Amino acid sequence: MNKNFNKDNNETPLTDIDYEGVIYEPSENIKNNNNNNNINKINNKNINDNKPKIKKAPNFNFSLFMGITIAIGVIIFGIVAMLTYSSLSSYISLPSVEDKNLTTSNQNIEDSLALDSNTNKNIVGVIKSINYEKNIFTFSSLNTNKIYTLRSKPSSIFKDKYDNMLTISELHIGDLVDFSFDDDNKINYIYENKDSFLLENVSNVKINSDLNVLTLNDKTFKISDKISILKNNEPYDLANVSPLDVLDIKGYKNTIYFMEIKKGNGILKLENKPDLDNAVIEIDRDIFKSLDEIDKIQLSEGNHKIVIRSEDTLSFVKEINIISGQETILDLNQIQNKSGTLFIQSNVDDYTLYINNVIETSREPLKLQYGAYTIRAEKEGYSPFTAQISINSPQSSVDINLKKIEKMGEINISSSPDGAEVFINNALVGYTPLKYKLPQGVHTIVLKKDGYNDFVLSSVTIGEEDSSFNITMHKNVEETEKTTETTLAEPTI
Repeated sequence: MNKNFNKDNNETPLTDIDYEGVIYEPSENIKNNNNNNNINKINNKNINDNKPKIKKAPNFNFSLFMGITIAIGVIIFGIVAMLTYSSLSSYISLPSVEDKNLTTSNQNIEDSLALDSNTNKNIVGVIKSINYEKNIFTFSSLNTNKIYTLRSKPSSIFKDKYDNMLTISELHIGDLVDFSFDDDNKINYIYENKDSFLLENVSNVKINSDLNVLTLNDKTFKISDKISILKNNEPYDLANVSPLDVLDIKGYKNTIYFMEIKKGNGILKLENKPDLDNAVIEIDRDIFKSLDEIDKIQLSEGNHKIVIRSEDTLSFVKEINIISGQETILDLNQIQNKSGTLFIQSNVDDYTLYINNVIETSREPLKLQYGAYTIRAEKEGYSPFTAQISINSPQSSVDINLKKIEKMGEINISSSPDGAEVFINNALVGYTPLKYKLPQGVHTIVLKKDGYNDFVLSSVTIGEEDSSFNITMHKNVEETEKTTETTLAEPTI
């Protein structure tokens, strides 16, 4: 730039910044000439007269601009940082700003925190409690049984046994962990212990309280003296744990330190059981028992399918809900029989019974399906008994009356004179000559005819062979005398 120009205008040298925003306006007298040699020949006066006019930009305060820019940037950064912290806090449960203003009770918790700078690293323990809102953990050391109450911080690290990152919400009571904390009782890390184990939703556990051991599928575990057992987030007694309970079990190596009852058990009571032969109760296609053998049965809580089967009844199916610690009643009076009981009475013993032409050997009340039946009874020396019955009610009966068959014999009786009345066992059976069949055995035979004396055959035995009797009857003397007297008194003609 020309020194004279600077001097005449009493101005300090301009920098590149000073030219920012400057507008150049070329003179109308300047001729366009591409030849640089011709431009140099123009006299200085003409140059000064015809030089471009420079318009200077308004004064600019760069320092003020930079200060305002930095201030706005700080404010924006602060807002973004607070929003980011709030988002992370809701995701991984970092301490919130409100948590910094602890209440008196929380301050008391911190005052009671265990401080031991020599033992605050790589501690193996079990999580006894978690306050997810305040990010406070309570641990129990497996080695010393010492209790630690610690708070997480934004830099706290949570990992599972496979070194995968966890959120605070993925840590639970009963977890076996390695943990570390700083001198301010803030957690450095919580790692799931690599020797820990979790058995989920297991049942059929057997507990020996005397030996303090638990057996599951032929594998035995020790039970820690410091074990915690929860049911519905409430303490539960080890003595009440049943094989029917569904459990989550957590432990370290071969020792159990925590159990949670996921499902308890209750009692199913059966009432108004029907009288069924060989009835079986089936529960969830897993339990099969004779209906006669049980009145109560212990079941895990929840829904169960009950099926009762018997030849005497239609299948009975019922859904029930067992509530832990309670007794559930199942009334079976609604079971509908499809058979009835037949009671039989008879006037003789040792007969043969046929039901639909099939011999029935039992003489107890018979269970028969509903329907029609032919009943027949037979015994030697008796006439057969036959009856039609219908089973359509829970109880039916039939009376069997067998009539004895008597062996018969035949007698031939003739008399002189003929025409005498024949009485057998005081019953008039005919007139001589007479052929008559009568039961074998001893009988009394009497012949009667007017004017003749009665002829009596007592204790006559009739057998299989025919018996013949030819009887001569004698006139009655008194009747003869009366006849003679009457004849003498008659007048002579």
